[in-house]
Amino acid sequence: MNRARIGLLAAALLAVTGSVALAVPGAAAGPQLEVNSQNPVTAEPPVSRPPTHSCTETLATHFLSNDPASGAAQNFSGTLAPPSACAGPWNKVVLDWTTSVQGRQYDRSGLLDIGTTQVWFGTTYEPDPAGITYHFAKDITEYSSLLRSAQPFTGGIGNYTSSVYTGNYDQTVTITYYQADRAHPAPAEPNTVVGLGSPNLDPSTPVAHLNASALPRNIDRAYLEVYIKGNGCDEQWFTDVPNDVAAKYPSAQMCGSGPYREVDAAIDGTPAGVTQYFPYIYTGGIVPTLWRPIPAVGTFDMSPELLDVTPFVGKLVDGGSHDIALSVPDLGDVWNLSANLLIYTDPHAATTSGALTSDNLNPAPVTNTSESSGADNATTATVTSDRDWSISGWVRTSAGVVRTTVTQHVGYRNTDTVTNGGFSQHIAQTDAGWTRSVSTGATGNQHSGLPATQLHTWSYPITITENAQVTDDNNFTLAGSVDMKRVLSDTTTGSFGLPSVTASSDEVSANGNDQRANGQTVAADGDGWQRFVGDDDTGRCYSHYIAAAHGYVTSEHTSHC
Repeated sequence: MNRARIGLLAAALLAVTGSVALAVPGAAAGPQLEVNSQNPVTAEPPVSRPPTHSCTETLATHFLSNDPASGAAQNFSGTLAPPSACAGPWNKVVLDWTTSVQGRQYDRSGLLDIGTTQVWFGTTYEPDPAGITYHFAKDITEYSSLLRSAQPFTGGIGNYTSSVYTGNYDQTVTITYYQADRAHPAPAEPNTVVGLGSPNLDPSTPVAHLNASALPRNIDRAYLEVYIKGNGCDEQWFTDVPNDVAAKYPSAQMCGSGPYREVDAAIDGTPAGVTQYFPYIYTGGIVPTLWRPIPAVGTFDMSPELLDVTPFVGKLVDGGSHDIALSVPDLGDVWNLSANLLIYTDPHAATTSGALTSDNLNPAPVTNTSESSGADNATTATVTSDRDWSISGWVRTSAGVVRTTVTQHVGYRNTDTVTNGGFSQHIAQTDAGWTRSVSTGATGNQHSGLPATQLHTWSYPITITENAQVTDDNNFTLAGSVDMKRVLSDTTTGSFGLPSVTASSDEVSANGNDQRANGQTVAADGDGWQRFVGDDDTGRCYSHYIAAAHGYVTSEHTSHC
C-alpha cells in the first residue's frame, strides 16, 4: 500500500468532503462532524534576526496560485535588486513566506527561483473549510553573491482549483536584508552561485544532464547543492515494495521498484558523489489526520542536499563547459530535482589549477533483498544497502597546493511486513551515515575561511504502520501511525583550535484515522507530538516540545537547554 494509491485516495476524498473532520474535545461523535483545524505549528527554532539596520523587499502580496485546467503555472515574478538603503555586505538575508488557504485542496509544492538558482522548495499544509494560516522563514544568506545584483525571480505554489478543489493558496513573500556591522560581520559565503536548472526524471529518463559553463577560473572549493522531491509512487518512496511483492497482491495496487533511493552525481562522466534523501511526508501523506496541526519533519522547507565536489576543481577551472549529471537509480515515478553550484574562489589568484587523483565511487548502488512468508499470506521484505567510497583531488592556490579527500559511509535498512492482502504495511527504516572532507597541504589556505576537516553525520529512522479497508470512495477506513526523526551533526575543524560542532534532533510522532460509510464521515481524528533539541542558528541550545490532539495544541514547552 502506498500514498500513490491509498493516501491520494484519502486526500482526494477529504478534498471532496470538505477536508478533515476532527473531533472536538468533549464533543459528541457523529457523522459529518467538521471542526476547523488550528493553524499549523512546528517545533523547529525560528530564524534569528540581527539587531542591525534592515530593508525588506516584497516579492508577492496576497498572491493567489490558481492554475487553470491546462496546467499552465501562474507564478508571481519580477526583478529583485539589492535595496539602496541596505546595499551590503549583509550579516543575514531572510526569506519570509506567509500562506493562507481556505476550502478544499490537496497538499501542493512550491518554489522560488532567483535568476536561474532555486533558493527554496517545499510543500503546503492542506486546508479546512474555515481556513488556516501558516508562516515559515528561511535563511538564504548563502546566496548573497547572487543577490548583490538585479535578478529576475519567479515563484509560487503550484495549484489547481475547480468547483470541487476550491482551496486557493494566498501568499505574501518578502526578503529582508540585514546589514553587517562590526558586532555582526558578514559570514563567509560562496563567492559565486551558479544555478544549473531544474530537471524532472522518470523511469524513461532516469538521468539529467546539466551544463556548467563560464565558471570562475580561480575556484578553490566547490559544492553541488541539490533540491529533491519524489512524486506519485515515489512520493513516499520508502513505502514502495519489491516488484515481486507488489505482484503478489494485485488488488492492492502496491507501488514497486523497492524502497531504496539515492541521488547520484557525475561530472563529465566521472562519479562525483551520492546523497541520501530524508523521508519527507506531506500533509496528505499516509493518513491526512496524522498532521493536524503538527506537520511531519521538514514539510514546509525541504532542505537541499550538499555534495562536496572540491576534488573536481581542477576540471572545473579549465574554462570549458562541463556536464553535471544527476540520476535516481531504480526510480518508480517522477522526481523533481534542482541543482546549484556553490563556488568559493581564491581572491589572491586569477587562476587556480589541479587534478582529480582517485575515485572509487561505484556509479550504481548495490541493494540486497530478502523475503519471508508468514501466516495469512503475509510477506516481509528486507532491503539493505551499504555505501563506502572516497574521491581525492588537488588544487594549486595562491597559498600552495591543497589536497582534498571526500569520504562517505552509508548504512541503509528497510523492513516492510505486508498483510491484509497488501492493504496493511508495517515499515521500519534506518538510514544513517557520514561524509568527511579533509583538506591537507597548504593549511595557510584560510583566505576563504576553509576548514581543514568537515564532518557531516545524519540518521533518519522512520517507522510507519498503515492499514486500509476500502470498498469504494464512500466506504473506507484508514488508520496509521508514524514515528520519524532527523538527527544531524556538523563538525568543523580548522588548522588550529577546538572543533566547532552543531547538532540537532527533530522528532515527530503521530497517529491518525479516517472513516467514511455510505458517503458520511463517521470518524476522523489524530494526535501527535514534536520535539526539537539542538543548536539554533546562533549556536545556542534550543529545546521545544509541542503536543496536540483532535486538531488542537494541548501542551508546549520551550527552553534554551
